[in-house]
Amino acid sequence: MRFLRKRRRGRVLAVKLGMNPNSSSLGVDVTFLLVGAAALSFLTPVVSALVRLRGSAIRRGAEDAARADRQPRGE
Repeated sequence: MRFLRKRRRGRVLAVKLGMNPNSSSLGVDVTFLLVGAAALSFLTPVVSALVRLRGSAIRRGAEDAARADRQPRGE
């Protein structure tokens, strides 16, 4: 008779979303890598544009100076 009784099943008492900060530092590492990659992908075109603009300004200044040297000076 003892075996015919239904066995009581366990149930879920609570569900916690998120991670356990004491389990490992892998979550911090992955977060740092993702944020770092996003920042790098944002900064690369910005720095590239700044370098390109500065280079064109330097070339323009050199061309203007060369043009001024070629023009005859009035006496």
